[in-house]
Amino acid sequence: MPTYDIVEQGANNSGNAAIDPVLNNLVGSNTTIIFPPGTYLLNELIVQSGTDNLKLIAPDGARLVPGQSGDNVRWLDVYSSGFVLDGFELDMRNILVPPFVRMNSSAGNWELRRLITRGKVPAATDTNVGSNSSSDARTYFRLSAAAGTRGLLQDCYFHAGSCAPTEASNRRAILIESSKGALTLNRCWFQHWGENTIYAKKPEGSLKILNSFFRNSQNGLRLGGNTEVRNCVSIKNNEHPRSAWSNGAIQRGVNAEAIDPANSSAGINSYDGTLTIADCDFYHRYLASSCGGAITAPVTCQRIDIQRVRISYESTKNHDAIYTYEGRMEDGTLANLEYLQLEDVHVRNDHSSEYAIYIGQVPDTWGTVSGVLGGSGPQTNSSVISERMTVNGNPQSPNRTPPLRSPPPLGEVPMQSAQLVRIDNTGNETPTSYQITAGEDVLPAGNDGATIPTSWGPDGGPQRPPNSTEATGTVPAGKTYAFYVTGGIVATEADGPATWIIDGAIYDPNAANGFTTSTISGEQPTRDLWHHIETGVQQPRVICAKPLSFNGSHPAHTRLRNVTESGFEYKLEEWSYLDGRHGREMFHMLAVEPTEHEFQLSDGTWYRMKAGTASVSTTFTTVSLADFFGTATPVVLAQAQTLNGPDPIVTRLTDVSSSSFRVRVQEEEQNATTSHTSETVGYIALQQGTGQLNGRPFEVARTGTTVTDQWSRISFQQQYDAPQFIANLQTFIGPDTANLRYRNLTGTGVEVKVEEEQSADTETAHAAESIGYVVFDGSV
Repeated sequence: MPTYDIVEQGANNSGNAAIDPVLNNLVGSNTTIIFPPGTYLLNELIVQSGTDNLKLIAPDGARLVPGQSGDNVRWLDVYSSGFVLDGFELDMRNILVPPFVRMNSSAGNWELRRLITRGKVPAATDTNVGSNSSSDARTYFRLSAAAGTRGLLQDCYFHAGSCAPTEASNRRAILIESSKGALTLNRCWFQHWGENTIYAKKPEGSLKILNSFFRNSQNGLRLGGNTEVRNCVSIKNNEHPRSAWSNGAIQRGVNAEAIDPANSSAGINSYDGTLTIADCDFYHRYLASSCGGAITAPVTCQRIDIQRVRISYESTKNHDAIYTYEGRMEDGTLANLEYLQLEDVHVRNDHSSEYAIYIGQVPDTWGTVSGVLGGSGPQTNSSVISERMTVNGNPQSPNRTPPLRSPPPLGEVPMQSAQLVRIDNTGNETPTSYQITAGEDVLPAGNDGATIPTSWGPDGGPQRPPNSTEATGTVPAGKTYAFYVTGGIVATEADGPATWIIDGAIYDPNAANGFTTSTISGEQPTRDLWHHIETGVQQPRVICAKPLSFNGSHPAHTRLRNVTESGFEYKLEEWSYLDGRHGREMFHMLAVEPTEHEFQLSDGTWYRMKAGTASVSTTFTTVSLADFFGTATPVVLAQAQTLNGPDPIVTRLTDVSSSSFRVRVQEEEQNATTSHTSETVGYIALQQGTGQLNGRPFEVARTGTTVTDQWSRISFQQQYDAPQFIANLQTFIGPDTANLRYRNLTGTGVEVKVEEEQSADTETAHAAESIGYVVFDGSV
């Protein structure tokens, strides 16, 4: 599949010349066109039927500027299958009338991802205020998909709207007028639109609107049947633009409006199927007639299913917070409500005359009815509701937190710094369970055909930033889930046959769960102060956290205690003859689950690591590695995990071989004949080698017997962006009490030396020793 860099092919990325000639020359089936950062002036791109699997990708973000202006001017017009547009700012700031984007009814399996509109999107018809002609309405994104295909709009921000709240506009954000395929809108942000925000009441195919946010925007969601709205938030708490043609303004939450009779040849069916609204929050509190009801059904579809919804409502509009009316389709047919469920629904209604729940059309069948109604306004006109719900109670308040991250600043695109985790269980006959812990957020994605789970949090429900740090669940056999992770991957775990891929590289989720690394910086203002560190996982760990940097020249090392399943405590321990105060130092930590590990590297080869503990005092104790490493000698890291004896100690090794090593603790030299209380020493033995683990370079190696009390440079075998360096003496050639220090750590190497202390004498010369070291790139 050809891949082109559009700038290398001659396109201008300063915005001074249209890229159309270069782009049109590159367009073809099974083609990826990469856009480096910059500004690209585009007049028009038409992707004809048959030009399949064309991808326009801006991995690090890029800006697209329309070269034409006008209501009926097309900008991106797609008729083919497999089109992808990913990672762009759509810059409308200096465009008088922006052109439109269209995925036609013959298009399919398209994905519009990580897009953000800069500037408002007005229409030339905006001057026709009060025309009373709905045909004046114009659309920014017109979306359809062919039968048997899918379309995805994901991480897209339409937050600038069409005009200011004091103005009028005929520009709607999204029109899905007809479509036979399955459409999904995931994590989209809408605000300040003057025409319908999402007009999608007609499509025959299924529609899912997930994890999206609507604030002070005209009409909200106009929907029919065969539609799901999950984990969305609708807020009306201020003025919003008027619709120019009607000169009216109203923001509903979800509006069921099944007025169009079925017409399969045109991809239209607004009535059949279920409208599901689940895990959603509506805060509609604005004392004006522009504040409409949260869930309204003037013309009901076949079935309405409302679950786990929270509403707070106050208005002067003649709308109830939730209502069903006996509406008719345009041909006069009664839009009969066959089924209505109101499960765990909470409504606070402070409208002076309208109900919290009004049932004008009674369903043929009731589903579960439960929840709480409250507030100063009327509660319900329905005996079924009043009998099964708590009335005049204390309903839960809606969670107004957007289900997606806030719009990124100018010059960035959504999820620009995110990692894409893909759990592919296709071709397998059993499910795979998963757990992902993120530094900031983990959010479901539909990239490249992945199924979007709607319940992914640790408690089986959707999680909103900034609380969405963990995703858990099960990928069914034959399915693929994907997640965007921001802030780095803290931990992963899986049980099942699925293949994990992160940013295109094979990933072993249990390898990442088996160990972690991090960089720690601290100072020691007093001898007795201990610092607490969380490892980010809830499993037993052996910790090795050394050597120290060399900012302060007093001999010092890290001392550990209270190593638990979730963290540990440390201090920068000086020797007893010193005052115990020490300036800021840095060290790197490797935490490994105490067991035998075998990981698959990115090149498919296997790598081994073993961790455990032993009870050790001042005499050498032999620790067996059995035959886990075969005939190869590993690098061994060892450090006391306990503080059973208060005197300062370091941990020393000798006789490291493929099958065993010997280890002891060592007090300062003036206590050379003193026995130390037994401590639990943790050890980590690592196979020597270089490679990539989960897409990141690492190396484990041992120096010759060359490192003394003078600074010695170790040159790494690979280049590192953020090296994590952990090291240990492998020999006991110099018996005086000593440990390692490091300085000048870069991506290509580090300087180390053996540091003695001066409790018994002033000399610090030390015989040459062998050093074993580990380097990982970045926190794992």
